[in-house]
Amino acid sequence: MPDKSLVPYNERAVELDGEEEDDPYADDKGGPPDRNDNPQGDRKNQPTRMAIIAGAAAVTAVGAVIAAPVVLGAVGFTSAGIAAGSFAASMMSTAAIANGGGVAAGSLVAVLQSAGVIGLSVGAKAAVGIGGGLIGSIFGAKATQKN
Repeated sequence: MPDKSLVPYNERAVELDGEEEDDPYADDKGGPPDRNDNPQGDRKNQPTRMAIIAGAAAVTAVGAVIAAPVVLGAVGFTSAGIAAGSFAASMMSTAAIANGGGVAAGSLVAVLQSAGVIGLSVGAKAAVGIGGGLIGSIFGAKATQKN
């Protein structure tokens, strides 16, 4: 008598110890499941989605590096120093009061004032670009996400 626990894999059901179990790899047609049956298995639009995310990251990274000096000037950190009556002047006043009359070296106000006067260093441009790219990739991913 043949051993019934050995059933070919392509059979519709697998028989073990006299009990039948459904084959988890079989669909209604008796074959392996179609990739389109799995919502996570749809890879057709994946290259387009990745291109959109990468493009959004690149655009916002470059845009952030270009916009940083403009934004610094707009809030009052200019090449001539801190503009009177600006947001930067308010920051400087608050920092000076908190430090007993002066702005501490290396504080946020001092770093932004330096960036406003001499521009961003290479490291600062890289940090701004990375931050902008991260924000762009998040927005790109959200824009291409299926609901």
